[in-house]
This record gives sequence, C-alpha cells and structure tokens, in this order.
Amino acid sequence: MGEDLFYAVLVGVSLGFLFDIFRLPRLVLNDKFFFDFLFWIISSIVVFCYFLIFNDGNLRMINFLLVFIGFLFYTFTVGYMTKFVEIKIAKKIKFWLKKVKIMLKSFKKVLQSLYNIYYNIITRIKTSFHKKGKGDDDDYEKENEEE
Repeated sequence: MGEDLFYAVLVGVSLGFLFDIFRLPRLVLNDKFFFDFLFWIISSIVVFCYFLIFNDGNLRMINFLLVFIGFLFYTFTVGYMTKFVEIKIAKKIKFWLKKVKIMLKSFKKVLQSLYNIYYNIITRIKTSFHKKGKGDDDDYEKENEEE
C-alpha cells in the first residue's frame, strides 16, 4: 500500500515537471489552449496507466489526492523557481523570432525584386520577338504580293 502511494506522489511530481516543460512553448507561441489540451490528454493517460498498474484499475480517492499533492508540491517549489527563468527565456526567444521574421521579410523582398526583373526581361524579349516576327511576316507578304 505504501509503495503505490509513493508512486502516486511521484506521478504528481512528474506531471508538474511536464506542465513546466509545456510552459515555455505556451509563453513563446501564446497558444494556451493547444498546450493545455495536450497536457491534460497526456496527464490523463499517465494517471490512467498508474491506476491500472498499481491498483488494478480501482479508483481510490487517496491516490487521486496524492497525485494532486505531488503536482502541487512540484508547482509551488521547483515550478515557482523555474517560472521566472522560463519567462526570461521566452522573451529572448520572442525577440529573436521577431528578428528572424524581419530578416525573412527583407529576403522575400529581394527575391520578389529578382523575380520582377526576370519577369520584365522575359516579357520584353517575348514582345520584341513577337513584334519582329509580325513585322518580318508582313514584309515578306508585301514582297510576294508586289511580284
């Protein structure tokens, strides 16, 4: 009985760690729904497997309570300390993502300018050949009509 209670606390602490891992992408991407949904899906699978392994599928409130206590223990100790570090890291990542976005926009403008130059050259070449072709044919037809 004591072993499964210890593992309940351990599952709660590991879920706190998982929540801590998902905090960074949540802060960077500002998409709380997706990462919270993913966290709850994973945590429900982990808790379900815990109950299957240690309690043969029997649900006991003491186990739920200890999983929750383990989660709270991690969240209010280690999670509280790492939150500020993750916020600073997220700000730096956002800053660099903005710089990369600006660089990509300028690179897109350069590529677009190169494409416009290429398109204009090809269009002028096609129109000049097209005009020369019509002019040459007209001259040829006029020469044949005169004879």
